[in-house]
Amino acid sequence: KEALLAYACLHKAGRALSREEIDSAAEELLRERFGLAVNFEICDALDKLERLGLVTRPDERHYQAVPPDDALARLDAAWDSLFQFSARR
Repeated sequence: KEALLAYACLHKAGRALSREEIDSAAEELLRERFGLAVNFEICDALDKLERLGLVTRPDERHYQAVPPDDALARLDAAWDSLFQFSARR
């Protein structure tokens, strides 16, 4: 859920953001939409997004969301590789 929220904030921004900017955007979204005052933990979210290839790093301090079509293709490939099923027994 954290990763999805961070991705949504990055995609909505339409530009590269720093960790701090993503963190603030996620906290603001949760506050405005749901009335929740939370301390969003950005590190885990960004680690997951990087591991799944859903963000790029234009420089050392910033992250940018890959386009949704690319993100869906990467998630589909990751899901497909989770299980190696064979009908042969």
